[in-house]
Amino acid sequence: MDLPLNKPHHFFFLTIPFILVLAFNKYKGMFDINIHDTYFVIKYSHLGFLLSSFYFLLGLIHFFLSKKRIGLSNLITYTHTIVSIGGLILIWLLLKQINKEPTQNIEDILKTIHINEYLNFSCIITFISILFIQLIFFIGVLWKLAKNPF
Repeated sequence: MDLPLNKPHHFFFLTIPFILVLAFNKYKGMFDINIHDTYFVIKYSHLGFLLSSFYFLLGLIHFFLSKKRIGLSNLITYTHTIVSIGGLILIWLLLKQINKEPTQNIEDILKTIHINEYLNFSCIITFISILFIQLIFFIGVLWKLAKNPF
C-alpha cells in the first residue's frame, strides 16, 4: 500500500510555503525568547527563512533516500515526519495561546500567568522532542548510508 507517509518529502516540501507565508505575514514582528536574564530576539522573517531552509533540507534527505531506495525503519520515518511537522504546528498553536492578551481583571491576569507557565513548559518539551527526533533520524540515516554506500 502506498501511504502518503511513505513519501514524507512531500509533507516537508508542502510545509515550507506555509512557514514562509506565516513568517512574512508579520514581516516587521519580532520573536523573543527570555531565558532568565537573557533575551534572544529574531525577526519572524528570519525565523521563517531558517525554518523553511531546515525543512527543505529534511525534505531533500527524504527525497534522496527514496530515490536511492535506502529504506529507514517505518517507525523512524513516520515518527520523524509526524513529530517534525506536528510539533511545529503544536508550538505555533501554543505560542498563539501564550501571546493572547489577558483581560484587565487581576484574577484573570494571575490565572493567565499561571497557565502560561504550563504552556511555556509544553513548548519547551515539544521543542526538545523535535530536536531529539532529528538526532535519531540523522543517526539512522548515517547508519544506513554506512551499511549501504552509494
